[in-house]
Amino acid sequence: MNKKNFHDSKLAPDADLGPRSPLRTVQVLQELATSATGVPLAVLATKLGLPKTSLFRLLRSLESGGYVTSVNGVHQIGPETLKLGVLIGQNREFPNCARPAMNWLAAQSSESIILGTISESETDIVYIEVIEATNPLRFITKAGTVKPLYCSANGLTILAYMPADQIKRYLSTVKFVKHAPGTITTVAGLKQRMKEIRARGVSVSIDGMFEGVYSVAAPVVNAAGAVRVAVSISAPSTRGLKQEDKFASLVSKAGEEISRVLGYTGPYPPA
Repeated sequence: MNKKNFHDSKLAPDADLGPRSPLRTVQVLQELATSATGVPLAVLATKLGLPKTSLFRLLRSLESGGYVTSVNGVHQIGPETLKLGVLIGQNREFPNCARPAMNWLAAQSSESIILGTISESETDIVYIEVIEATNPLRFITKAGTVKPLYCSANGLTILAYMPADQIKRYLSTVKFVKHAPGTITTVAGLKQRMKEIRARGVSVSIDGMFEGVYSVAAPVVNAAGAVRVAVSISAPSTRGLKQEDKFASLVSKAGEEISRVLGYTGPYPPA
């Protein structure tokens, strides 16, 4: 919501902020944060459409907690607000910023959720965040696990969205090892799978790395439009196949949500 709409949405002023004070608090801090030199009470009251007496009481309360400082009638954000801003910024950094979407995905699916990123060598997928399933019978893995790109849903997703020159380089050097019945073992098979992933927007792996494991993954796109991360749902094959459409829809929503948090503004899934 932009600043204009934020202010346009304010409620009619009254003498007592009452239950509206949480919203007013955010509005006050946002307004003060836009000024490097501070804002006088009268100016702030006019901008927010609030009675001076009510606003003064709110400012005094925020000042007592260190969220606002007041010098000669001019108000600025205080040290506690600055600390809060730093904490918010840290939580928006990757991979912390992906946790809310992953938690939602775990709650909706009750299965294992994996966030994976491509390795420095660009040949493997590295699991950087894992939420274990709540189902008693579940797929178990842990953060730090490294697997070849060609045999995991996350890895295949990143491969499919690589630039053409990187794909060409990867295909010229990859050495296939059959890990499970569904492992892709040929360049032709890998090319076909990447084509299917780009067409559907999600990657499905059945028995790709482990027999009896089903995974579906969606791309995570950064602000520059690159896909170097993917998020997936993993479950026992018998359970995953029964809910394939549901899981594909869920993981796609999570992938888009994380992408938007990272600053991606283009179409999702990417073209």
